[in-house]
Order: sequence, then C-alpha cells, then structure tokens
Amino acid sequence: MEDTPAEAPISAPQETAPVASPATASPSTNAPPSAPVAAPTPAVAATPGGAEDLASPAVQEAPEAPVATPTPKPKVVEERKLGQKMVLKTARTEEYSKPVYFESMDNLLPTMELEYDLNGNSLRVGDTVIDDQSFFFAMVPLSRFHPKMQNVLGTREAQKIALVLRWPENLQQTGKLEIIARTGAVLWKDEITQAKRDQWKTTLDTWKKGLSDRGVRGKLPKTSVFSTQYGIIDVAAQGIKPFSESFRFCLTQAEGRAQSRLCSQRYVIRGSGKQLSMAKVKTPVPPRVLLQSQPAPLKQNAPVPRDMPTAFFAELASGESYEFIATPNKLNLMDLTDTKKPDQIRIVAWGTRPTIPSVVLNPDDYSSFTRAIGFQSTIGDMRKFWEATISSEDPKLYLPGQGGGLFTQRFELSEVPRANARPYLHVTTPIGTYVDDVKLFGRKLPEVKVTSFENSIEVDEKDPRYFLWRFKAADRGEINRSYLSMEYQGKEYKAFYEIYKGFPRELSLRLSGLLSSSGEALFLGEAAYNQWFENLMGWTNYYVGRQRWGISAKYFKSLTKLTVDKTKGIKADLSVANADLKYRFSPGIWGRDETVGAMLDYQSVEFAQIKAPMFGVGAFWGRSMPKVFDDLINYIPLMRYQKWVDMEFIFYPVSLSSDVKLNTNFALNFHGKVLWTKHWFGEAGFGLKRYAIIDQKQQQQATLNTFYGTFGVGLSF
Repeated sequence: MEDTPAEAPISAPQETAPVASPATASPSTNAPPSAPVAAPTPAVAATPGGAEDLASPAVQEAPEAPVATPTPKPKVVEERKLGQKMVLKTARTEEYSKPVYFESMDNLLPTMELEYDLNGNSLRVGDTVIDDQSFFFAMVPLSRFHPKMQNVLGTREAQKIALVLRWPENLQQTGKLEIIARTGAVLWKDEITQAKRDQWKTTLDTWKKGLSDRGVRGKLPKTSVFSTQYGIIDVAAQGIKPFSESFRFCLTQAEGRAQSRLCSQRYVIRGSGKQLSMAKVKTPVPPRVLLQSQPAPLKQNAPVPRDMPTAFFAELASGESYEFIATPNKLNLMDLTDTKKPDQIRIVAWGTRPTIPSVVLNPDDYSSFTRAIGFQSTIGDMRKFWEATISSEDPKLYLPGQGGGLFTQRFELSEVPRANARPYLHVTTPIGTYVDDVKLFGRKLPEVKVTSFENSIEVDEKDPRYFLWRFKAADRGEINRSYLSMEYQGKEYKAFYEIYKGFPRELSLRLSGLLSSSGEALFLGEAAYNQWFENLMGWTNYYVGRQRWGISAKYFKSLTKLTVDKTKGIKADLSVANADLKYRFSPGIWGRDETVGAMLDYQSVEFAQIKAPMFGVGAFWGRSMPKVFDDLINYIPLMRYQKWVDMEFIFYPVSLSSDVKLNTNFALNFHGKVLWTKHWFGEAGFGLKRYAIIDQKQQQQATLNTFYGTFGVGLSF
C-alpha cells in the first residue's frame, strides 16, 4: 500500500476551495486549507457502507452484491388532471369540476431559510443527506454486479471494469463529472446529461431483464449497483487509468452565474490495463461550514435573501464537500386548504417542485409522436401546477434553488380555508375570453354564501347550489384574476379564478409578390381584417355559440399590371376581394389555442374586363409555431418572440354570375405572424392560387396559375 503524502495548505489554482462571496459568484477549484497530516495514511478499499461486498470473492446466492443505500429520489408521483381526487365532501360533481383557488394572503410566507446540519461524516441540507450511503463511487468488474451477470453478458464483456456512482438527486440532476488531482489539475472529465442517465437506466433495465430470464425472481435490492444513477463501462477505454497522485471526483452543475458542486473524498487507482481497482485514501479533516464566505455554525436555520445569491460551503470529516452559489426559487402559492386529516394541509403552487411527494395537476398530454417530431405548443399558459400535502404542525417545504442548494419555505398559518367552502365551475368553463363580463356557471354547497364585485354573482333562487358569475376580465393580452367572497360556518374566505383575455380583431397591411406560370412577376398591395366572436348573438352554447365563429375580409390590388395579350401588348390590373365566415371545431382564442375549422368564402375577381364573383368552401388550421421550428427561428434576434401560424385551403365550385363559368379555382395559403408586442405583429406568408374564369357574355377567358409571397405588419385590438 502506498503512503498518502501529508497535505500542506493549498493556494490557487488548486482543488476545490469553498465558494466565494456572491460578488465573485463562482465556485473555485481550489482546495480549502487543511492542517498538515502528521503521519502517512494508508489507502483502504473504496467500499463505503455495505459496498465492501463488491470486492468479496465469496458470492452468496443472494440476488446481488450490495453497494450502498441510495438517497431517495424526489418523490414525484403520477400526474393527473385538476380536481380528480377528493379529500372532503365538497360541491364538486362530474359536471362541475373546475375549482376556484383560495386566496391565502393571510397565510404569510416568511423569508426563506437555508437549513443544514453538519455532523461529522454526514451533512443534511433541508431534507437531503450527504454521506457515504448517498454519495458513493465504486470501480468493479461487471461480473460483480450479480453472480449471474456473466451468463447475461458473456465472459469477455463481464470482465470489463465499470465506474458507478450515486449522488443525492435533490441537490443535482446532471452536471460535469471531473477527476481532480491534489494539485488542482483536471485529470479526466465527462458530461453527465439527462440523455446519458436515461441510457444508463436503459442498460440496467436490460441487464435486469436478462437476470430475470435466467431465474432471478423478484425485485433487486435497492442497495445494489442497479440503483446507481450513472455508470461508465470499460473505464480504461474511456481514459480512466492509474494516476500518479490521489484525486477526488467532483460533480459540478452550472446554471448561468449559479453553480453547485459535490466532491468526494480522495481515491487512488491501482493496477494496469484491464486489471484496475480503486481505493479510498483516508484523510480526516475537521468539519466546517462557510456561509457567505464567513465561518458559520455546523447547524442552523439561516434566513437567506430572495434577490441575491447565497454562498455555502461544507466540508465533512471524511473529506467530502458540498458547495453552491444559488438564489432561492420563489414559491408561487396558488391555493391552501385543510384536508380530511387534521394534521395535514393541501397546497397548490406552480413552478419549482418541492422535494416531498407532489402531483402535477395539468400535465402535458402530448403523444410520444408529437414529442418526437417537436410539435409541442409554444404559446399559452406554460405554468405547471402541482399539489402536495404538508404537516400542519410544522408547515414547511424544501425547494431547490436556481442552480443548486435546497431552501426552506415555512408557512405562518393564521386561518386555513375549509375545502368544503370551495365552489366549482362547470367543466366547459373557458380558460380564455374576448370580452369582459363573461358568464361562468358554478356550483357550491347550499350553506356557502358567495358574492363578488368582479363583476357580479347571481344565485339560482330555485336551487341555491348553483350560481352565475359575470367574470371581470379588463386587461387584454393578460391573464385576468377575479375574486369571489365566501361565507361558511362563520368564516369568510376569498377565492379566485383566472382567464386570459385575448384580442378579437386584427388589421394588417401587406405587400405581396406574385409569380405567374408564364414567369411574369406582379406586385400587389393588400389589406386584411379578421374578427372572432365570444358567442353567437348572446348564445353561449358550448358547441354552437361560445368562441366558435369568426369573419374575415381582405382585398388586394396589383401595383403593377399583368400582361393580358403579349402580341398586342395589352396589360391589365388584377384585384381580388374575399369575405369569409369561419367556424372553429373547438372553442378557444385565436392566436393562442390550436384549432381546426371550416369556412365559407365569397371571392370576387376582376381582371381586365372580366368580373367573376364566386362561392367557395374550405378548411383552416391555426396553432402556435411548433417548438422544433420555433427553436430554430429563434436564432434570429428579430424573431425571438411568440409566433402563430395558420393555413387554409379553399375550393371555389360555384359561380355567382350567370355570365361566368368557372373551371378549377382554388387558394392554398400559409401564413404566420411574430408577436413583437401585445398589439403589434409582423407577418409573412406564401401560397398557391389559381384563377380559371370564362366570361361567356364577353367571350373572354382568363387562366392564371400563381405562386405568391407576402409580408406585412398588423395590429391586434
């Protein structure tokens, strides 16, 4: 065994120094000073906890050799739709299932805290522990993963050496893995991405299946190599070799100026070629903590600022260290109520999810195919709401920070709203509107009294469980929040609902270029108007009335003339007017909610002496720019805004003049706009148009096959 040289105090640029103050905002790779070691320290096998069994030649019939007890992952459970689970008797029914949220201003959220406890070889940050069970590295042959691994992989493959590791996922998900020498030199590095982690998981699942096929029944223990988060197979081929000095593994995650780093104790690698082994080097150090670059107690709950980074460094007695520079993520609290269990409180929030079990209330419902081709939506309310339960006796949550760390959010509870008092809205309640005073239909318990000044409440006199809420939505282009007041069992509560208010009208001016099949170019000016209606003359029926109908009109006229007869040199103007009636197959807001629909179109074409009014039918499709294209276009600075695309196809089979006969007339239009502000947008489009007209009275015929492109600016109002 080699002796470990004594460590003298280290100066820059050596390994793993504590995080600097927020002003410097960068974790260093320099080692924190430590007292010189008085005597050489022998290297020991790198098998913390129960991992020493990996190196034991005596293999039992147990399913596999244990490595260490893993740190529990963030308990993110299944995702489900809002309101699916009931905890108390409420007004919710299958028909009335959209909840309003309780306003919880009386339940103040105090300043967030950094809660930690360093006890020798163990560090607890929030509810996450760093020790030799949760933070672990091992280098072993694949054959040692399980007694039957050689049968799964084959003799040659099973002899390959693998580096496996486990770390507390609450603190970091991905990052850069480095081997750093005592001098601070980076000896080896690898980028651990989510894709690589997924690939490792797939590899482990494949091996598990192979073991199952060979008679290994039941689940493999959680203390096994099969519970590691990442692994590297054939380490020699990946550049890991015996180094001339001891080293540490460091896993670093960076997000902007925020960074976090987990570093192991020291190791050495011995052997050569394919016969490698790794052992720990015991270098005990006094445990210590630095907070904002100043010495701090080994245990405390320290308030942290919301608007500036917190710098934290902790070194364990066994040599591991954890450090970060990070800003707390705000808890975006939406709702807080009691549950049927008196010692539990239900909360709903959006954004950063806590480390405790949580449920996503509005999960994405994209198919695997949609995700594969990158056609996810890029416009809309992108907030992800989650639900969790906390203890009423010690109400708090642990939230990951921006770039690292775990921060504690406590609750100062004065009055917890009763879930029984919650009203529910009809399942067809819109999430968007074009108007103020939109009608929302709700249901409540009979004993709950509801009122609202935003705008009004009308309770059904015959059945006091039902009410009509005329919702106040004053601000266009914004998510509007309006409130209900409720009185229940002598207590008063406030609740709210949110609706986006869109722009029903668009007006735009465009310049178009048209290329005929003969190769002649023509330039045209165009004006367009588009309008959508909240309901059908006051009728709010879901299928026929609400947010289904729209009209549009456009007129374009040539700025240059188009040749009619080359031999005679006759040229003429071209002008076309269109008026459309549109019906959406699904309700929603134009420019925000995807839809497919049908349309009727009136078109009047004037060219030379020919005037041809006609009637057409068609279909349209509108949606936000698919993510795959949006990400690409965003490389252009002028285009880094939300984008809407639509297309339509119209076929004109009916002439509205007895003097005009139509051949095949159609229009295929592709159109997109970039939303520079709430009101102003740029637009562009292209398409194919065909005009084939015979004026039987004048004995004239016109056939024009064109490809066109257009751009312009528009106003939403």
